[in-house]
Amino acid sequence: MEIGMNYKNLMSLLVTTALTATGFSAYAATDEVKQRTLKFGHLSTNESPLGQGALKFAELVAERSDGRIQIKIYPAGQLGSEAQQIGATQGGLQDFVMLSSTPMSSVVRDLQVLDFPGVVTTPQEADKLLDGPIGQKILKEFDTKRLIGLAYFENGFRHLTNNKHRVQTVAEMAGLKVRVQQSPSSVDFLKSLNTNAIPMSWNQLYTALETNTVDGQENPIGTIHMAKLNEVQKYMTLTAHAYGAHVIVGSQKVWQSLSPKEKEIISTAVVEARDYQRTANRGSEEKMLSEMKADGLIVDTFPAEETDKMTVLAKPVLEKYLKGVSPDIAKAILDRNYQ
Repeated sequence: MEIGMNYKNLMSLLVTTALTATGFSAYAATDEVKQRTLKFGHLSTNESPLGQGALKFAELVAERSDGRIQIKIYPAGQLGSEAQQIGATQGGLQDFVMLSSTPMSSVVRDLQVLDFPGVVTTPQEADKLLDGPIGQKILKEFDTKRLIGLAYFENGFRHLTNNKHRVQTVAEMAGLKVRVQQSPSSVDFLKSLNTNAIPMSWNQLYTALETNTVDGQENPIGTIHMAKLNEVQKYMTLTAHAYGAHVIVGSQKVWQSLSPKEKEIISTAVVEARDYQRTANRGSEEKMLSEMKADGLIVDTFPAEETDKMTVLAKPVLEKYLKGVSPDIAKAILDRNYQ
C-alpha cells in the first residue's frame, strides 16, 4: 500500500514537472494575476501624444496579463483637476495619474528641476536626465508621499507664441504679457527676459488669449496643437527654452495590494509605453507644426546666439532655485552630469 502510494506521488510529481516544462503551468502563473480594472487619469486628449502613450500602456498591460488587468483611461480631466487627481491617487481612490512635472513638484520638490530653463537642450539629453540616476532618484522620492513613481512621458520643449509681433531676439520679448505656469521658477525666468510674466491656470488660457488679457504663452508644440492655441495666436518662436515632462505615478495603497507578477507586468509595460510615447511625440511635432503653419501661424526659429543670451540671463534664476533641491541633484544639474 505504501509502495503504491509512493508510486502515485512520484507519477504526480513527474506529470507536474513535465507540464511545467512544456508551458502548461499557465494556470499557476496567472493565479498571481487577478481580474482587475484600474483607473488612469490625465488632462490631455486621447489623440495627443501623451494620450496615445497612456492608451499604449493600457494595451500592453492587457496583453501581458491575458486580459485580466484592464487599465481604464480617463482623459481630459474627467477625474478632476490636477490637485484632485493627486489626492485621489494618494488615497487609493484612483490607481494612476499622469501630470506635468510642475504640479507634481508640489508633492516631490526635487521634481521642479525639470521646469528650470536650459537644464536640457536636446531630446537625447532629456532621456539621460529622466532615465538616468537623477530622474530615477526623483521617482523614488514618491515612496514617502503615498505614491509610486513609475516613468516619465514627454511633453516636449517649450516655445513662445504671441499676438503682438514676430520675436527673433531676446530684446523683442520685452513688454509682452506672457501667461506662464503657476510655478515661481517659470515666472522668474520669463521676468528675467523682461516680459510681463502672468501666472495663470491652464483652463483660463484660451479665453485669456482670445480676449487679449495676455499677449502670449509658452508651451510645447503638442500642447499648442492639441489646445488649438494657434487659433488665437499669430506668431510662434521656436525658443526651446525649457523641457516639459509628464510623470506617471501609481497609488501606493493599490500598489501594495498587487502581486509581484502584477507589479512586473505594470512596470515593464510603462517603460515600453514611455519609449513609444517619446518616439511618437518627436515624430509628430513636425507634422503638427506644418498643420499650424498651413492655418496661418507664422513660425520663426530662434538664432543660436539669442539662445546663448537667454541662457546667460536665466543663470541667476537657475542658481536661485537649485538651492531648494537636493545638493547632489543641484550639483549634477550645474555640472550637466546626467549619467
